[in-house]
Amino acid sequence: MKHLKTMNGSAWAMGLALLAVVGCSKNDGPGPDDGNGGSGEKYFIAATAGSSTYLLTADDLESGTATIVGQGVEIPRSYTMWVNNGTKASVGLIYAQGDPGIGISYGLDASGNLAPVGNEFQITSRFTTYGAFDKYVITSVSGQTLTDGKTGSIFNFIDLENHNTMTQKDIVTENFTGNGQLATFSGIVDLGNGEFLTGLVVSEPKDPSQGGGGSTGPVTHPDSVWVAALDANLNVKRIYRDDRISYASGRFRSQYYSQIDSDDQGNVYVFSGAFESSTTKPAGALRINKGATDFDQGYYFNIQEKSGGYRFRKVWHITEDYFLLEVYNDLEYGSQTPATQYAVVKMEDKTFNWVTSGFPGKDEITATGLPFADNGKIYFPVTTASAQPTVYVIDPKTATAKAGLVVEAEGVAALSRFEY
Repeated sequence: MKHLKTMNGSAWAMGLALLAVVGCSKNDGPGPDDGNGGSGEKYFIAATAGSSTYLLTADDLESGTATIVGQGVEIPRSYTMWVNNGTKASVGLIYAQGDPGIGISYGLDASGNLAPVGNEFQITSRFTTYGAFDKYVITSVSGQTLTDGKTGSIFNFIDLENHNTMTQKDIVTENFTGNGQLATFSGIVDLGNGEFLTGLVVSEPKDPSQGGGGSTGPVTHPDSVWVAALDANLNVKRIYRDDRISYASGRFRSQYYSQIDSDDQGNVYVFSGAFESSTTKPAGALRINKGATDFDQGYYFNIQEKSGGYRFRKVWHITEDYFLLEVYNDLEYGSQTPATQYAVVKMEDKTFNWVTSGFPGKDEITATGLPFADNGKIYFPVTTASAQPTVYVIDPKTATAKAGLVVEAEGVAALSRFEY
């Protein structure tokens, strides 16, 4: 059973006086327009200092310096996550641990200046996974008691083409895969046909006395992976299952990190970092070929073997069939074990290469932001104890990095490229 309700973002809008402007770049989407014409692109930087966010632009991420001092847009809030959908705007989300969180969307006006896109909006439920689909940014939280008393997931669809109007929908996740257990969703991959894929963490109900924000109980099928195809109304179109890897999700406290993504040809790679301690399956990946209704039975990549026994937490597509993996620092790991070493995998060739040349060592890194793939490279904001936040440029074909733009701030949360 599904339910929905729609909320206009303007109902939650907070005064723009809260935003202090202090002077100051694939898919088309909504963007601000002040009527002055112009066309071009700029890179977007969400920098942080204290409890505030500073939005900046730069012409280049591979060199130079940017600063929050007297530049950009200051917002007196810290955003947990930024989600890109095309090149018109980036959406900032706040994880408020069950309390309402105010979200924003920023892009460039016709003169190339930073400007809000649509209204601010309020997410009344927390979220544990997120992504871009069609004209929306989607958030989801599982393990919720729905109005009919059943257990399910609540999705928020933020419409970027309609002033960030948010529609809340829910779906029952009891017996979702037919084995009597609950499903928790992890990741969003837009198939481009009105459907999206999401990984499933299938488990027994969670014991309420355990506390915490996660929705996963005992995992009794740790050697299986499930992926669901849903449409915009949360109708289940099909479910994929395989027993060659464990579930496709990274875990950190209550968050479920996406471990599924598509390559440039539309093939979807389903990764498993083998987080569950009871699994007998190594960390690896399977493939769903473009348009297929089942996993490719001829494709399997044992990534843990290539890494020397290490497991991974996050996955990002770079270009072609190259992906960047965020790998746990230690062979023995838990939900809060640091993961500050990185590797590039080429999926068709099943190659694995550590990113070490030109990149900070795992023990030097104190914080990272969300990497951003563009023009065949991936741009990764990294903070170390001995340097200002720096954007490292990783070339996937050589698995080497170089230091790029330096940002004078405490940290960099996210990057993007906007067109105007």
